[in-house]
Amino acid sequence: MEMSEESGATSKYNDDGQIDDFLQSIQKIRDEILRKESILQERSAQCDMDIQTLLSEGKMTPKVVLIIRKYKETCSDTTEVTNSSCSGDGGQSITKRKKLKKALLRQCKELDEICRGAHWILPRYTVLPSVSDGMYHASVRLRCLDFEMSLTGGLRATPHEAKCSAAANMILELHKKAEEQEQEGIRCKITLLNS
Repeated sequence: MEMSEESGATSKYNDDGQIDDFLQSIQKIRDEILRKESILQERSAQCDMDIQTLLSEGKMTPKVVLIIRKYKETCSDTTEVTNSSCSGDGGQSITKRKKLKKALLRQCKELDEICRGAHWILPRYTVLPSVSDGMYHASVRLRCLDFEMSLTGGLRATPHEAKCSAAANMILELHKKAEEQEQEGIRCKITLLNS
């Protein structure tokens, strides 16, 4: 957008409605980029895990055959790739795993909603495989005008579950921070009343 030096030229760009429209457009673009980044990060962590498995196995074993088959097949859905690589279900039924995934997914969405409501930048995640046990580990970072916070989650079976574990920890920490601020506000009021 070019603006001329003429008087009144900037006023057509200062309309609050236009700013809100541009803001929403930019936020949509950013959200789509973050969604794609998240998918790529999860797939990358899965590839890292599979590479380590191939290197540690060193020969054709059932695990290696499964990994090779997975990459030979074309898969358009990232969650299928991520879920297909989990060996076994640890005795859990598929229904229980789906419920867990839905519960975890709510944590990621809840953290996004908290950030949007507070006009913060959406959280950024880092997911890494834990080669020794075949699990994934994630950290989440929030950066705002008032503070910056970074936390990790627990080890999980899939990259997405690891991200959501980190999100759940961040939500808990944000609630603690809000309670501390509320308590501090109450203490200040009591001090003012007593003086």
